[in-house]
Amino acid sequence: MIPATIATAVAPETIAKVTRLFNNTAYDVICELLQNARRAGASVVAIALNSAGSEHFLHVTDDGHGIADPASIVTLGRSGWSDETRRAEDPAGMGVFSLAGRDVIIRSFSKPDRQGWMAHIPASAWETSRPIAISSDPIARGTAITVRVPDEWLKTLERDVEKAAKHYPVPVTWNGNDLVQEDWLKDANHIEEWQGVRIGVFQKHPSHYSSRDGRLNFHGLTIPCDLPYVQEVDRGGHWIARVDIFDAPQIQLVLPARKEVVENDGIARLRDAVRVAIYRAIEAAGTHRLSAHDWREACSLGIVLPEAAAYLLSWTPNAADSSRNYESGQHITDPGMVLMPDFDALVGQPANAAIAKHNPFGGPLVEAQDAFQGYGWYDILAQVEDLRFRVTQGDRTFVVSDTQEAPAEAESGWVEAITLEATMRHAGAFIEVSTEADVAFAPDQWSCNSVDETSVFVLRGSDQTALGVVDLLESAIFYASDDSDADSYSTQLERFQADAAERIIGMLEGDDAALKNRVRDLLASHYFVVPEDRSVSIVMTRRGVEITVSPIAAPEAA
Repeated sequence: MIPATIATAVAPETIAKVTRLFNNTAYDVICELLQNARRAGASVVAIALNSAGSEHFLHVTDDGHGIADPASIVTLGRSGWSDETRRAEDPAGMGVFSLAGRDVIIRSFSKPDRQGWMAHIPASAWETSRPIAISSDPIARGTAITVRVPDEWLKTLERDVEKAAKHYPVPVTWNGNDLVQEDWLKDANHIEEWQGVRIGVFQKHPSHYSSRDGRLNFHGLTIPCDLPYVQEVDRGGHWIARVDIFDAPQIQLVLPARKEVVENDGIARLRDAVRVAIYRAIEAAGTHRLSAHDWREACSLGIVLPEAAAYLLSWTPNAADSSRNYESGQHITDPGMVLMPDFDALVGQPANAAIAKHNPFGGPLVEAQDAFQGYGWYDILAQVEDLRFRVTQGDRTFVVSDTQEAPAEAESGWVEAITLEATMRHAGAFIEVSTEADVAFAPDQWSCNSVDETSVFVLRGSDQTALGVVDLLESAIFYASDDSDADSYSTQLERFQADAAERIIGMLEGDDAALKNRVRDLLASHYFVVPEDRSVSIVMTRRGVEITVSPIAAPEAA
């Protein structure tokens, strides 16, 4: 028959699973015992490790108000804490069950009964309902817990105790020595209180923190939590937050282990408060490099910030090998600066060489930063929209760019004229500017930009050397393959440099010069085999190699 009523209860089979409520690491056990001591009003907690032969015992002693009812320690879900503690912290009534499966002795003072008591809970008693004897004990205050230590705890026990005590609000000793304790919000740039928590805001370099780091501190128990952060543009810092919880029942932790936060309205409102606190910290800093989006968000939250500091980083062209790309770090504040987007290295590298001789843009070139669109000082700047090269070879003139290849009849090598042309946009108008260039490149028809197929044009009569063009071509098109079967980076680079030198020198100086350079490269790493008092002459033909070794005459004495 279906019953008329039902009531909540703990099923007997749940008792048989209590050893799985916690993962039974030393750190988890110590954290739970420290939390119980704090709730009991302890002013100090003493932790010690004693050995008896091959056995080891961990002792945790506090001077709190003790445990009034021994039955509460083995009653799943019954905490025995005051109404005020239950309201503020939501204790689960499972703390002692962190010891489940361990051989434990508990001694405590019962204030209502004005006497001490002792219980020995064998390891086998946790998963049964067998009676546990309670005897009187001379303890006069607080609680003392002794647990037999498994061998796997010994490797990390001292570090676990130090970690559990570091941000705990009550002094802790280890084998009689005071442990180092530290404010969770130490070194914060800004601290404010909000509904029972302290929010600390820190300005960090991205490499100095991890998303896995603790963000919440629950009376010494540190917990990862997804909290808002604000990242400044370019080399600006990251603003992150830590939260110290002291009386915030709306922030709930997943029981029993309290290693993650419950996603509820309380944590949602905390995240809102954290974002506001971060913007207040930035306001106090006086200057910032926020994106225009974040700047507007701060304003919508009632925090009126000035615009981001009005500077940009000087432009450096991208190299084809992304590992070589970097921000210049040079701050440009000139109100006439010109925004330069990230052009492909094939056009950016030779364009930079031309601009270094003569800048046709009327102001210093800076890295374009779309995140600043919306700031008044940024939106009025001129911007380069397009780069291309106009090349004259004989009676033929054509245009090449990173996407526009040379005509089929054009030949790589010397040309009569090269002009760098650019389109600028400023105040709603488009402006064409140009300057003479010494070198231009154009992609092959497959846009593979290989050593052999990339078009190379060099202004006849310029001071550009063949090896200078090789270096420029390397920056413009070389990137190493990271396929698992590819050669090492250095091997790929050496092969590229040798192939590029042979092609460019042959193109600009002739086949004989290219051959001389190739032979020199082949022998360059073998100079050391020649003694200082000898010279080696080599005659190399298709029929073979003839080598002559001659002594070098010693210099005459003065």
